[in-house]
Amino acid sequence: MTRRRHWLAWAVVAYAVIIAVVWIGLVNLYQASRDRLDQALGERLLAVATTLAPRIDGRLVSEAEAGLELSVAELHLLETEFKSLRQDQTLAEITLTSQEGLVLVASSPSLQVGLPNDFLGLDTNEVDAALAGVSTVTPLYDKGGTLQKSAHVPVYDFDTEFDIDEVVAVLTVSGNADFFGTLEHLKRGALATGAVVLVVLVLMGIFLYRINSSFAQYQESIQRQENLAAMGRMTAGIAHEIRNPLGIIRGAGEHLQGVLEKAGIQDPVAGFIPEEVDRLNHILNGYLAFGSNREAVMQPLDLGQCLHRGAGLIQDELEKAQVSVSLPGVQTKMTVLGDPLRLQQVVLNLLINARDAMPAGGNIEVEITVENSRALVTMRDDGCGLSEVDADRLFEPFWTNKEKGSGLGLAMSRRIVEDMNGSLNLRQRRDRTGAVAEISLPLHGVGS
Repeated sequence: MTRRRHWLAWAVVAYAVIIAVVWIGLVNLYQASRDRLDQALGERLLAVATTLAPRIDGRLVSEAEAGLELSVAELHLLETEFKSLRQDQTLAEITLTSQEGLVLVASSPSLQVGLPNDFLGLDTNEVDAALAGVSTVTPLYDKGGTLQKSAHVPVYDFDTEFDIDEVVAVLTVSGNADFFGTLEHLKRGALATGAVVLVVLVLMGIFLYRINSSFAQYQESIQRQENLAAMGRMTAGIAHEIRNPLGIIRGAGEHLQGVLEKAGIQDPVAGFIPEEVDRLNHILNGYLAFGSNREAVMQPLDLGQCLHRGAGLIQDELEKAQVSVSLPGVQTKMTVLGDPLRLQQVVLNLLINARDAMPAGGNIEVEITVENSRALVTMRDDGCGLSEVDADRLFEPFWTNKEKGSGLGLAMSRRIVEDMNGSLNLRQRRDRTGAVAEISLPLHGVGS
């Protein structure tokens, strides 16, 4: 589980980096394309303006500024030329403006001859530069949601007396709005591309996450099967070595019990020997069954009595460790289907683990409740709790964080409970430090 969390964290970081790189690339692409189009448009507008300006008679402009009106024919010729050039070059506007900012000639009726050219106020620096004799191009800017760009070129009147060229007007050529539509299409295309890449990456991430989850489950299943196979081989050898001494001990116990009875001595302790030998033999059979697929022998059993019996078997050890067990009073009989001896072994394993987690002593609380037609046994301790690593690996066979542990107790316990169609889980306590073990078993005869 920890490896999967690490994989998920690294995947999120990788995806964030990929998305950031793609987004930065698209932004840079858009910016570079915008700059290149801006430069191309500026060069085009400046070329049109610098080509047209020398064809304008500066002397006529000077006469107009001196109070002499341009002739109708001359005005018509310039206006016709401006309109023709505007249409051929798909421009927004061509305007000739005097030094005082008055419109002399315009290619569109939106600007009236003899009135101030208000649009020049948007390009003050560029217009001043043109009046100083420097051809300029405005940067691309947004005016009220509309992109604009213009070239301003000086118009000269040659003074023969002083042999100098004097700037008498400014020729302005503005770009057509259709040209700027390319930038908007490029921007929308970049955004759409980024959105598609993001969706593809998210879908690919979900797909890879599911594949990784399935592969992790498959690996866990294979690992569990390998562990079970190894455990089966090990327990088969152990069983052969243990059963012979167990048979001898059981026989000696029965012999001792018979001798005491003949002597007229009734000692119930003598009867514990064959009984506990049978229980050990049953536990041994459970270990053998753990490594195989044999079905457990099921029978109705009283869950409360089984818990009390399991706790009673380890009562002396718990008292020596200064550990107390609070068991609920059995008010109502809760019957589940299972193996009482094997379930007692689960209770013993959990109590031993809780005791080992409280080396200075403490309390173990056992509670039985009913949830959704299932009996829920909750066992809480006051120990050190579970680390993240422990929580991930506690139920793996042969893994233990105890110096003298075998690593089989919890693995065996979960297998026993699962054979009874139940579940066994461990978690941290929410109210304080400690661990909680939860056994869930279906109630017998309920909903069947």
